[in-house]
Amino acid sequence: MPITSIPEPGSIIGFRKARLGSGEQPGKLYPVYQIAGAASTDIIDSWIPIEWDSDVITRVMMDSAVERYGRAHPMRTATKRVLRSGGLTVSAGTTYTPDASTNDYITLTARRFLAQFVVDEDDLADADSIIDTIKTKGMDWAVSYADSFDNACLAVSGAENGTTVPFTSVYKALRSTNAATGYNADDNYASWVSTNVSFAASGGGTSLYEKLSGTLKKVETSKYWSLADSLVIAAPGWRDALRLATDAQGRPIFIQGTSGTPDTLFNVPIAWSRGCKVAGTMTGAPTGNDLLIFGNRQFLKRGDRSNPESLVDQARAQDSTDDTAVKFRVRRGFGVGHEKALAILERV
Repeated sequence: MPITSIPEPGSIIGFRKARLGSGEQPGKLYPVYQIAGAASTDIIDSWIPIEWDSDVITRVMMDSAVERYGRAHPMRTATKRVLRSGGLTVSAGTTYTPDASTNDYITLTARRFLAQFVVDEDDLADADSIIDTIKTKGMDWAVSYADSFDNACLAVSGAENGTTVPFTSVYKALRSTNAATGYNADDNYASWVSTNVSFAASGGGTSLYEKLSGTLKKVETSKYWSLADSLVIAAPGWRDALRLATDAQGRPIFIQGTSGTPDTLFNVPIAWSRGCKVAGTMTGAPTGNDLLIFGNRQFLKRGDRSNPESLVDQARAQDSTDDTAVKFRVRRGFGVGHEKALAILERV
């Protein structure tokens, strides 16, 4: 907000980040007091990292499966090449045999995920209001970002364009041929028709139980399977399907409370994600088919260019209104390490 008069000495005129080496708490905002002369026109004049022990980050990690379980790759530049290894041949004896596996790279490109809201300057008139406003809207941003980011990484069906389709999602990758890895479209894809099809094991391969087992088998029989790194990411709509799955005698197969069901599937933990639903372009509220993704989480490659941060932007305060914008952003990249390390079951 613009300063219309010089404040009294001792007045708070802004906030600053903790100084390195000063003993101040990293990430904490410290007030700037007026001593003499004119006041600064900035409340907060730079991007402020959101603390990792904050409620905002906790909510992001709780709601986003890719943020919580994806393999992190720090990015110092806008793009980063990550080796995609085809394996390494091991031989016995005293003579080394050159490995003939094909090595190539995937490129992680950092995309900006942005949000802003406009607030009247009266709501930012004191220190408590600034912090409370950023915290409240930060929680709103955390939920929306988590859903949108997961949707972009997991379930968008469109081709990557950097904006409405930030990345090539798991869904798009597994439904496309990749000559570099020898993967054929839909090799690790399956669908289950939930209408007029028994939930119970039928022996014909069409029941939910058989579809679930078959989907996991696609990865478990590959060299990319790792029990320690196995993970299921599923849309919450699958919870109902698991509860309704019964055997030939009509008894529930997945009994809640016995082994964490429906939060585990065949002893593999499930991460629930609202973004794990098919969408043509990235959205925070996808309405397409529910997806269940199984595989090795190490092959969910997440690039970290910058962590969540906020800014009180006073550029708007210089126009004909008294509005100030509070902005949030994070820069992330994503790529599928290898298609054969993952499998998808789509509920249609």
